[in-house]
Amino acid sequence: MPRLEEVDRRRAQLWGLSLLVSVAVPAVMIAVGMDGWPAIIERAFDLRTVRLGLLAMLVAVMGYVAEREVTLRRLTGLLVREQVLTASLVNRVDELNLLLRATRAMNSALDLRSVVDQIAESAHRLLDAGDVVVHLIDRDQLRVAATHGSAGPAIGERHRLEQGLAGRAAMTRDALMSSDRHEVAGPNGASGEEIAVPMEVRGGLIGVVTVTAGPARDAFTEFDLRSMSVFANAAGAAIANARAYEEQLGRVASLLKADQAKDEFLTLVTHEMRTPLTSMIGLLSTMASRSTTLTAQQVSEFAGIAQTQGWRLDRLIGDLLDASKAQRRALEIAPEITAVEPVLTNVVEAVRRAEPGRIVTLAVPDGLVRCLDAEALLRVADNLVSNAAKFSPPGSPIEVVVRDEARGVRIDVVDHGPGIDPAERAALFEKFTRGPDPQERGGLGLGLYVVQALAEAHAGRVEVSQTPGGGATVSVWLAAWPPATPEAVRAGA
Repeated sequence: MPRLEEVDRRRAQLWGLSLLVSVAVPAVMIAVGMDGWPAIIERAFDLRTVRLGLLAMLVAVMGYVAEREVTLRRLTGLLVREQVLTASLVNRVDELNLLLRATRAMNSALDLRSVVDQIAESAHRLLDAGDVVVHLIDRDQLRVAATHGSAGPAIGERHRLEQGLAGRAAMTRDALMSSDRHEVAGPNGASGEEIAVPMEVRGGLIGVVTVTAGPARDAFTEFDLRSMSVFANAAGAAIANARAYEEQLGRVASLLKADQAKDEFLTLVTHEMRTPLTSMIGLLSTMASRSTTLTAQQVSEFAGIAQTQGWRLDRLIGDLLDASKAQRRALEIAPEITAVEPVLTNVVEAVRRAEPGRIVTLAVPDGLVRCLDAEALLRVADNLVSNAAKFSPPGSPIEVVVRDEARGVRIDVVDHGPGIDPAERAALFEKFTRGPDPQERGGLGLGLYVVQALAEAHAGRVEVSQTPGGGATVSVWLAAWPPATPEAVRAGA
């Protein structure tokens, strides 16, 4: 296949030959027709025949030139088309190389911030653009995540989905190109100064990339629009990968945190259970080894201490079981006809025995009988009074006040300790919240969590308020109907 320059040179030579022949032949024909030729030449040649021969040669040469011109012109068209296709192929290869490098650059980082910055930089380099803005979908809005160029919006700036070219591209899910900020050209538009292309992954919209031509280059073309469409697909996949990576990191961190919390919890439970067990074993061992030398008063005292430690251990185990059931939403209650005062008296007496110097008062309406879960009532009161004793100064009074209300009972446990910061009250009912000085005060941090779970299972609630004069008051409402309608209590619970 000859080159285009060779074909052009042949065409020039051919037209030069045709010009020479078209000038020379008529000149010879004119010369032949002139008088003054020697007689010998006129007798040897028939001048008319010569003129006809020259004319025939001229026609033949011009026909040959015309035929060759047609062939060479067709060959020129093929060579021009080949050059155009070659140039298009080279541009396509360059575009693919740029897209490949951009994709590699975007996938070289897994941090979302780094990925969106790389997308903006790669889009700028791909189209030699002026400004690039990467928008991400955030709560039905477009949030600016990255920019590249001299003038762009601030990072974090938000726009409505229908606002601007980027918003229209997000709404229509189509690549758009505009010649100014008001006119939008679709895929058949000629050129434009701004392009907005949506980024999608598996049919879901992730964001929009917008690029402006800037003063350093000509307006965008359809070729640029197609390039950006391919680029946006790779950009969307890179963002999805970065988000998946961050999600996995979050899960790993959560698992590590849970594993650490599990170890800390096991250590805490072991310590809290070993303390009463050690005390009980020590007391029982003393009573067994010195049974003949101990006085009745000492035996009674040791037995009382051992019983208190046993109740403490039972409370720990009960809190663990109830917390586990509450976590699985499997905590149930069994309402029955219950005299309220005896249940709460047992709780108060246990605290008095554990802390002889503590003043604990109980106020219950006379003869209060309600349909409620006696065990739940006992656990609620025991946790609240024990908590009040733990977080108030030794010897300070604790008041337990029960009120009969229309749809149940209200239990207020009042202490006169340091009180609770209002900002920390919501966290009190979370699992394993142990307050200040947890090592000194002990406990699993499950008391108030269990109280809230039991109250909610009893169709009630818990509130914390400030005690007038200092301290904290914890109020618990339990749905509890009169004994005549226990079925209603069970339905409400």
